[in-house]
Amino acid sequence: MRNGIIRAPKAALSIQPDPRVSTANVNATVAGRSHTFAAWLFFLGVILPGNMSFFLGDTKFNPERVAIALLLIPALILLLRKGRCLVAADLFACLASIWMLATSTSLQESLSSAAAMTLEFFGGYIVTRAFFFGHPAIAEFVRVLKVAVAIIVAVAMLDHMSGKLIVNDALGLGGEPEYRSGLMRAASVFPHPILYGAFCAVSGAIFLYSEARPLSKIGWVGLCFLGCLLAMSSAPFLAFLIAIFVYCYDRLMKSYPWRWKAFAAAIASALGFIFLTTNKPISWIVAHLTLDPSTGYFRVATWDRAFYNIGLSPWSGYGFGEIRKDSDEFFDNASVDSAWLVLALRFGIPIVVFLFLANVASFFIGFGKRTTGRTADPYMDNMRTAFTLAVVILMLAGLTTHSWNTMWMLWGAVIGVRASLYEQFLETRGLREVRSRQNHSVAFHFPAT
Repeated sequence: MRNGIIRAPKAALSIQPDPRVSTANVNATVAGRSHTFAAWLFFLGVILPGNMSFFLGDTKFNPERVAIALLLIPALILLLRKGRCLVAADLFACLASIWMLATSTSLQESLSSAAAMTLEFFGGYIVTRAFFFGHPAIAEFVRVLKVAVAIIVAVAMLDHMSGKLIVNDALGLGGEPEYRSGLMRAASVFPHPILYGAFCAVSGAIFLYSEARPLSKIGWVGLCFLGCLLAMSSAPFLAFLIAIFVYCYDRLMKSYPWRWKAFAAAIASALGFIFLTTNKPISWIVAHLTLDPSTGYFRVATWDRAFYNIGLSPWSGYGFGEIRKDSDEFFDNASVDSAWLVLALRFGIPIVVFLFLANVASFFIGFGKRTTGRTADPYMDNMRTAFTLAVVILMLAGLTTHSWNTMWMLWGAVIGVRASLYEQFLETRGLREVRSRQNHSVAFHFPAT
């Protein structure tokens, strides 16, 4: 007897092991691998220029598609092995990919392009979902990401100092540099400066939480911020500022478990006010997500015309061809700078719903008390917040940025990492509950004597 608790000998009790404990043991084995080769191969596809295309047979590939194709089958085997669990984000990511293919079957050209987009998004999702599960794998992902960021920002600095696109010129890929306020916008290894800026914003959000030492945090976040400035793009720059604000809010309010509920309530209240007080709330939000008013007005006009065209074909969209070949409307033939609008125009409204749910389901667990709280691994707790912030940044940037090639693949990949963090959190929480019940099952409580 100790502290009024008599513990019976273990041999005297017959306790049936909970199946979740044995599953957790297998899961722990899977989570103990870093998958270094997969990390380097994946980011090699990111570092090499996305517009460096070539054909294998009749199929067009670029570096990120090759990396995903090589890793995809091993990733599926790893994800479906005993000990891993599927989550809601898996379903919505799969539905989004199926919808892209299903709505493009009537046109051969659209089907080929849709297949490439599906390989990039869903392939990136599956690869990171499978390989980057557990503390060692997540730490390896971040370690190799640092190398990728260092190389990509260094190339961007060379772009800016030389006044030309260094990589494109060296590889004969063509492309003319863009200028803003008399200064060249760096693009580094990406097809466009806005995609490069989005990459820097997402990477900076991850480094805000991955780095424990202050100097390391300042160095890596500062490097990403410099890279974002070199892109001279409004949406990534504002997204980066939002990430820094959220991080500061989190640090200041870290002793209050309800801080994220309060934050979500504040955002919902602000959005509700905008929707109630403006005639075109979406257009108002888009217009104020840019630093240059002229580009803001252009995007508002783009959204207005896109909503009209989407309404004419809401289910299947228009594929990859022109919306209306005989149209004299300027915005029917102009580029649409929004990932959400481009997807709706190509594949219909359902793809937007599926993609939105895939993003949210990768991090949203619920509002109950049992869905919150920190685990025994502070690093993984921080990485859940980091990748939630990265997913939200991609969603926001998608309002004024169209993602393709490498950034489209990275969007799926970031969702995949966050879904793996979600899976491990649920498994860790479930294991704590099981162990707690088993501890109580071998203890008989009596009044203290």
